Amino acid sequence: MKKLFALSVVLLSCAALSAQTRYYGVDFSRTRVFGATETGYQFREVFGRINSLVIAEWSKYDPGKFLSVDITGRNISPTTRLNDDIDPAEVITHSSEYAISPDQVADMVRRYELRESEGTGLVIVGEMLDKSTGMGSFLVVHFDVATREVLRSRGMVGKARGFGLRNYWAGSLYEALSASR
Repeated sequence: MKKLFALSVVLLSCAALSAQTRYYGVDFSRTRVFGATETGYQFREVFGRINSLVIAEWSKYDPGKFLSVDITGRNISPTTRLNDDIDPAEVITHSSEYAISPDQVADMVRRYELRESEGTGLVIVGEMLDKSTGMGSFLVVHFDVATREVLRSRGMVGKARGFGLRNYWAGSLYEALSASR
């Protein structure tokens, strides 16, 4: 009986993740960049352009197709607001050792100003863009919209590629999503 109950809880949790999942963009508010020659100001601008690129080229970047999640809506304004408020002085780091803690992820999710009051939210959190290795690391975060409780968080990494600052780091996001299948 206990096994049946546990299986029911797991199945309901999986169903909750797939039902009414809304995409809220790429949150770069705690992202750090290592080994790059560009400034924090340049990266703050590029973060916004990457977030917009995902929407503009949805058929390519759709996280739902890579994560096997049915995305029923898109609203990047919560992450756009936070990305616009990034302090450029905090973007560049002199250490390649950086990780966003689960508590920090939970804090980030609580800060989103959402119009919706139910369902599951999906956000991609930019963690580290390391120019020395050409790798970008990201977290895929599923959360309950009503309670803002993080349901699941998973790391992914991708090799950067492309011409220009935006496309180079957007390439790492695309590779990370592709590898998450």
